[in-house]
Amino acid sequence: MKKIFLLICLTAFILNVDAQNDDRIKEVRKEMAKKDTTGWLIGTGIGFDFGQLLQINPAVGAGENRIAIGGLGSLFANYKNGKLAWDNNADLLLGVQKLGSGFSTLAVGEKVPFQKSIDELRFNSKLGYKTNETSKFYYSVLLTFLSQITPTYSDTSLVSPIKGNYLKDLSGKDQGPIAKFLSPARISFSPGIDYKPNANLSLFLSPASLKMVVVGDKNIAAIPARNASGEPFGGVNIHGTEWNGPNDYKQLLFQFGATFNAQYVNKFLNDKLNFKSGLTLFSNYLDNPQNVDVDWTTETAFTIFKGISVALNTRLFYDDNIPVQITDNNAVGGVRGLGNRVSFTEQLYLKYNYIF
Repeated sequence: MKKIFLLICLTAFILNVDAQNDDRIKEVRKEMAKKDTTGWLIGTGIGFDFGQLLQINPAVGAGENRIAIGGLGSLFANYKNGKLAWDNNADLLLGVQKLGSGFSTLAVGEKVPFQKSIDELRFNSKLGYKTNETSKFYYSVLLTFLSQITPTYSDTSLVSPIKGNYLKDLSGKDQGPIAKFLSPARISFSPGIDYKPNANLSLFLSPASLKMVVVGDKNIAAIPARNASGEPFGGVNIHGTEWNGPNDYKQLLFQFGATFNAQYVNKFLNDKLNFKSGLTLFSNYLDNPQNVDVDWTTETAFTIFKGISVALNTRLFYDDNIPVQITDNNAVGGVRGLGNRVSFTEQLYLKYNYIF
């Protein structure tokens, strides 16, 4: 429980940008321009998700104990000086839950464990320079990073399809985690042109983009992707790098191709409803360029009080090289092996935003 508390504290103190603050950003920048000054603009967003249920001697069929803790932490740090603009933002989404009490039915002698509902760390940085003050085009470089912060363990043997997202090893064989920080990590570096016709829209295109999947832990890189029958497939490990056998695998997947990134932010209903969306498309010149990778995120937030809002986050993800767990409500554990599918995530939470 102490570990979980520390993780949630960490979530609360990681900070980021939020689209609701766009008008405030413009106001601050206007004031800076009037004073002929430039510099940094920094803001934060913190969201929380909590659910708890305690049952002592419950009636048969009345349910069981539950505790769920989660949140979102975000930070943005933007710099502007004449024709130079540098925008940075980071997001951490983390959620854990525990259902039931006493000893687990998954492993003898083990208490019911916490499991992860979400764990995602994102960082984006875009540096741009325009040739004159009135131009809507920037020569830009976009850097992106995606990983997680806590180890994840499976509740089954690694010779069968992986199920479960637990914070401790229940295998009884000390088989180690199936994922952790930098295992995997997805990193991209994209020089290109950024077109900003107005304050709400940004369209970025890079014809020569580098993209990597890194699996820093050798033991994790050695785990093959398996189908519903438990057989390795696709010649890849569980995170998408090459796998040909227990002693023949790679920890790095290198891709070279084209990247398109669109960002849109706006306000509606007298600034009560805030919406932002980001879409990234990538085509790998080196392998099946017709199969385009998709990463699409949205946030829709309704302001309740000043700085406090109810927010809905979604993410749709597809990568032709990265297998995902196939959801099947008729399968044990709700997962039917790994495969290439579209992945979708939704999260609802309360959020507080602040600009320094």
